Amino acid sequence: MHPTMSFCLHPRCILLAAVTFLCIWAIFCPSEIRKELSCTPLMPAPAAPVPPLSLPHLLIPNIGVCTGLGSPLFLLILVSSAPDHQEQRDAIRASWGALQEIQGYLVRTLFMLGEPSNSPLENIKEVLKQEAQVKGDIVQAAFMDSYRNLTLKTLSGLAWAAQYCPDVHYVLKTDDDVYINVPGLVAELKQRGNDLKKDWQQRYLDRDGTAARSPNLPVPYLYLGHIHRRVYPSRSEYSRHWVSEVQWPSARGPFPPYGSGTGYVLSAPVLRLILRAAGGVPLIPVEDVFIGVIAKRVGVIPTHSIRIAGASRYPIDRCCFGRILLTSHHIEPWEMKDIWELVKSSSGNRPLCSWLQEALGMLRCWVIHHWHF
Repeated sequence: MHPTMSFCLHPRCILLAAVTFLCIWAIFCPSEIRKELSCTPLMPAPAAPVPPLSLPHLLIPNIGVCTGLGSPLFLLILVSSAPDHQEQRDAIRASWGALQEIQGYLVRTLFMLGEPSNSPLENIKEVLKQEAQVKGDIVQAAFMDSYRNLTLKTLSGLAWAAQYCPDVHYVLKTDDDVYINVPGLVAELKQRGNDLKKDWQQRYLDRDGTAARSPNLPVPYLYLGHIHRRVYPSRSEYSRHWVSEVQWPSARGPFPPYGSGTGYVLSAPVLRLILRAAGGVPLIPVEDVFIGVIAKRVGVIPTHSIRIAGASRYPIDRCCFGRILLTSHHIEPWEMKDIWELVKSSSGNRPLCSWLQEALGMLRCWVIHHWHF
């Protein structure tokens, strides 16, 4: 064997190469090593100009939600709901959706709807108008509410947020059968934001260690969720996830990484980037995939969180729902209220988790999930 080749395969050489790689990674993406080893660029490259996004007009605009709050809204939760899902909406209003402030951080929850299709309830439109007037938390756009129009619904909600809540820091898109651990999510976003801001400030230090003049970055670039990777389009026309060859040619391979539509967070800068670029891409009827496609187009890399459950259903557990998980899917309305009462009753003298449960964290939640299901 050649002497040089022998030297390069020496264990010390391999160790040195590994340490060098980790150092480079730490320099360019330190905060995300501690998270899920996802290196999201602090300032993605600007996307090329595209035609403006054309969306249906709003039937129930509800434009005053974010006015007169006194301080910027930290988290806006957009819940995708069907017109006839009032029971689900009421369950959310009576549970986690009632939270409007977490340790000084303002939170609001809104329901995004389309128009009812052929429903057996002839007066559903009138009932919906009354619900919107009484509750004040509904935004409705002029399109037929269906699963295949979920991309239109989501884009309408995101556009509403950008226009009528221009100072919002983060937007969570979720569904009306998902339980959201709002205090946990606020704490998670606050921590991630602080970490990324520190990284940014460290890049703009003068040689003497004082802070240099740098671009103001009040909110980091963040696309956070349960990230799916290397998912190929379904070609079955009987599947609600069907994507045609025209919409996504097979030559493109799998979809780009994307956050499960059951719950993903977009920070304000990412929200604006996606809305600016969405008009230049043909709509894909699978909403979460479409957001991932646009994110890749504008240079935003999604960040995976193991605490966001995606499509998985977890058995009701005080520690998992109150402390560990940020979202959980497939929750019935009556379960939503039960979980809320369980978590709320545990916030006093009785801790949400024992020290052992806290130490085991997601591992324990995974075990009881697989044990029950």
